[in-house]
Amino acid sequence: MPGYKGHLVGGIVAFCILFVVAMGINPSYYTAGEWLLCTLAGALFPDIDVKSKGQKYFYYVVLAGLVFLVMQREFEVLTCFSFIVITPMLVRHRGIFHSPRFIIIMPLMVWIMIAIAFPSTAQPLFFDTMFFIAGAFSHLWLDFGTRQMMYKLTYRKKKW
Repeated sequence: MPGYKGHLVGGIVAFCILFVVAMGINPSYYTAGEWLLCTLAGALFPDIDVKSKGQKYFYYVVLAGLVFLVMQREFEVLTCFSFIVITPMLVRHRGIFHSPRFIIIMPLMVWIMIAIAFPSTAQPLFFDTMFFIAGAFSHLWLDFGTRQMMYKLTYRKKKW
């Protein structure tokens, strides 16, 4: 089980692999840097449910988001956002945030909501989302290995 530095290295490896695949798009240096940050954020994301560097950075971003929402007087969104933010404190470690299904569905749902609200950002944000997911999968792979990660992805509980 690597620490945050190991997960960051795994995120860099995931970025390099996905970047080679995305080279046909011919991204700018700015875009490549944005993708790298998204991948590194994804690599730290699954550990936001424990006291970690990922949780620390997550709450810095949350604080900036909350301040922005207050400045915009979006109090209804602020309320919903606040309930979502406490979720990591209510779940057990290696629970939902270490689920491959959640790691795929959650970022895609956020992307869909933002793409609906701001259609001009849909394509660039899609690539950011893919790099985030790649970083998160690098985290799961380092924690569980390929075999257990695939088991978690395909395992279904029997309903009696």
